[in-house]
Amino acid sequence: MNGDETVQIFELKDARSVPDPVHPYDASYRGLPLIIDNGSHHCRVGWATDDEPRILFRNCYAKHRKDRGKKIAAETEILVANDIGNIEAVRFQLKSPHDENVVTHFEAQETMFDYTFSHLGINTPQVDHPIILTEAFCNPNYSRQLMSELLFECYGVPSVSYCVDGLLSYHRNNPKKHDGLLVNIGNCTTHVIPILDGYADAASSRRIRMGGLHLTKFLWRWLQLRFPLHLNAITISRAEEILHNHMYIAEDYMSAISKWSDVSYYEKYVRRIQLPFVAAPVSTVSVEQQRERRKEAARRLVELNAKKREEKLIEDEAELTRLIELVEAMEEFTPDEPEYQHALEEAEVTSPDDLTKKITLLHQKIEKTRQKMLQATSAATEEEEPKPKRVCEDISPKKKADLEQWVEEVKQQWRDIQARRAARRHKRQEMAKRRTAASQERMRIISQLARREKKDDNFGMRDEDWDVYKAINKEGGGSDSEEENEKLQELESALRQHSPEFLGDTTASKPTSLAENYQIQLSTEQARIGELLFQPYMYGLEQGGITSTIQYVLGLFDSDIQNRLVSNVFLTGGPSSLPGLKPRIERELLAMRPFQSHFSVSLAGNPILDAWYGARDSVKELVAVGITRADYLEHGGDRSRYHKDGNMFWAPLTPVAPESAPGSTVPSKETTPAPEAKPMPEDIFSVSTVEPTGDSSSS
Repeated sequence: MNGDETVQIFELKDARSVPDPVHPYDASYRGLPLIIDNGSHHCRVGWATDDEPRILFRNCYAKHRKDRGKKIAAETEILVANDIGNIEAVRFQLKSPHDENVVTHFEAQETMFDYTFSHLGINTPQVDHPIILTEAFCNPNYSRQLMSELLFECYGVPSVSYCVDGLLSYHRNNPKKHDGLLVNIGNCTTHVIPILDGYADAASSRRIRMGGLHLTKFLWRWLQLRFPLHLNAITISRAEEILHNHMYIAEDYMSAISKWSDVSYYEKYVRRIQLPFVAAPVSTVSVEQQRERRKEAARRLVELNAKKREEKLIEDEAELTRLIELVEAMEEFTPDEPEYQHALEEAEVTSPDDLTKKITLLHQKIEKTRQKMLQATSAATEEEEPKPKRVCEDISPKKKADLEQWVEEVKQQWRDIQARRAARRHKRQEMAKRRTAASQERMRIISQLARREKKDDNFGMRDEDWDVYKAINKEGGGSDSEEENEKLQELESALRQHSPEFLGDTTASKPTSLAENYQIQLSTEQARIGELLFQPYMYGLEQGGITSTIQYVLGLFDSDIQNRLVSNVFLTGGPSSLPGLKPRIERELLAMRPFQSHFSVSLAGNPILDAWYGARDSVKELVAVGITRADYLEHGGDRSRYHKDGNMFWAPLTPVAPESAPGSTVPSKETTPAPEAKPMPEDIFSVSTVEPTGDSSSS
């Protein structure tokens, strides 16, 4: 910000999740299709007649143990999704059904389904509703097989329709465009999918192992390394909030980074994030009231000590009287008599000389206690005269020049105190760091002290040792003393009266507030984090970014098909909502496409919910191509019906038999039947023997 502008401070919301209510189950819902967008980050669930998803929750759960400290076996409680009030408290206990974007942990998936159906009010043993479920693009057959087995065997659903979230979003936003290039940026992966004649070309698609989760973790670790003093305050949840509210994708990355070297640009565009902190209570008590309170506390302490002395004096006098009586009783007996020895034991001594010595010491102790009580009584009667103020005394200079000189002296004293405080604060910060000169000097002195011989270790006996202790003290050799605080208050009181503009000046001499110590500044991070989508090597991935992957995928087709694809480049997925993504893709396409060629880039209307909306709008068509229980029993759980919003079924390749030996009945290689041809899109069960490519990105 400029000098005449107010610095804008952004507050963190730290939104806590609210437990989902259990929705009532109406009789009209019977047989109604249920739409589940089973994303790796969030799960969106609702009936086919709902305008919005009825339940939206994080796709994870944690096991919480009650009474962990007791010896008895702790009861385990499962907290699912929004039931977790503070997700950071159980961050390392979270379990998700997904491994990246593929469902692999079906025990966790069953827990999520139980949570979903129970909060929709379905309390019957079987779920008599057709299920429309999203899955990963090119989902492995094994994952789909276990998912079908779970839904049909455990929940008894009548049918399930598998869809791809990116394709649902594409067809909802492009109902009349059958050709295009889909860029689906998810939580864990990014897919570049060419779409021809309304169907995705899976063999020519490519996947990048980079998504919103990687951006969040990179920002989290970056901020922790940059602001080590706020290591615990910078959590993954806060990094995720900062990512979606303060990050953008630069149209020209190197140009955007170079601008931050300008100080005026930095002050104008830096974003200050206020971390939560507990402010020290502000005292409204004046200096005089503080002195009176200290006097009252001292008076109470004197009274308490006097009371303790009186009680101790009474006890000692009673003990002295008892011992004198024992001495008088012992005079009536001889040392050989048992009564004499019994008297010594009662006095807790072994000889008459020890008894005499004990009585003498008790006499001296009683006399000292009486003298202390007399001195305390005489001191309490004396009145303490208040010391005159050194700074805030009334000043009536004869000349104006004398007043101005006095004000400058007061200002200089105020600056000196602030400088000493700043030096101590800076030294504490340097001590907290590892490789600074201050911390290294501290460790050098400590190591020298540790090498000394223990037998002559007399550190602390000399006055010079106090200087050494202050040098190695992490508090910087001292702290803000009470006397210094009073002096500062007196100086500021005088300056408010004679020079009020000095304290209101926003110069470097103004002390830093407590809130500013808990702020982080975002500068180059605003553009650097989003750049990971285009340069994954910054994260440590040896893969191409979105731009190079688009160029590689386009290179798999001839020029006519390339023109058809780039005429409709569609961006969807949660991270695609970052500002600047569309202009960046347009700039990259302008650089890679031929001169004066046409291309068009569009963004999903709602990148997060468009997949669920697309399934709701096409619910009739999706239910019609669903897998029924009869299909599941006949064809197996890995089969799927081929449609424009779903995956093609890739049949595993049949291994080719070796050459038959003489006399063997194994058919030879020439007699092995040829693989089936790739079916047309209108086939209801798509079977292909062409093996799809796995992870792919241009290198």
